[in-house]
Amino acid sequence: MKTRLIAIAAISIFISSCVKDRITSTGTHVIPPVVTSGDTLICYYNCNVDTPDVLNYPTSELLSGNLLEYAGAYADTVQPGTTINAQGADTVLSTFSSALRLRNPSGTFTLSLPTTGYKNIVLKFAVQASSKGSKTNTITYTTDGTTYTNAALVTAFGDPSSYTVDTAWKMISLDFTADAAVNNNPHFKVKIDFSNATSTTTGNDRFDNITLWGLKQ
Repeated sequence: MKTRLIAIAAISIFISSCVKDRITSTGTHVIPPVVTSGDTLICYYNCNVDTPDVLNYPTSELLSGNLLEYAGAYADTVQPGTTINAQGADTVLSTFSSALRLRNPSGTFTLSLPTTGYKNIVLKFAVQASSKGSKTNTITYTTDGTTYTNAALVTAFGDPSSYTVDTAWKMISLDFTADAAVNNNPHFKVKIDFSNATSTTTGNDRFDNITLWGLKQ
């Protein structure tokens, strides 16, 4: 298992351009695709490591202002990651395939995900916990950047506010289409809180292949 230290107490992932396509660990560009349903990949984090600062940037993005922050102990990466929800060349695991690992998951994991110009927003990612990691993740979101709610949130597992985490990778899909305030919103953020860990001093939760989808307005 190969690890790389990414942050102490926080990960900051911040971009200033309108459209950026990052080179993946396989050397190919991941271009935001348009799928047959008409949804567009607005932002994508593959969490792979091929340079020390690769997690400073999304793999690809259509909007500026994307930011990941973790207020727990610290975060690094773990290999090999997963191909669940992977995009483009990342659907094949390579020697650079990694996942984001949140150590001692007790702090909040916040994802700033602007949706300007898009509606029918859906957030997807793969998640896994170590044997002592958090087994319950609770989801809230904000449309004003301050006040968090779970109103109108529907997950793939039918629970509007939380999902269980296993030691095997699983897919999470968070559907925000029922809340019109999420649409065309530069202040949209999703917050993940952790509970039901076996230990409060060890363990970790892992995230990989984070994607934000929407329909162009």
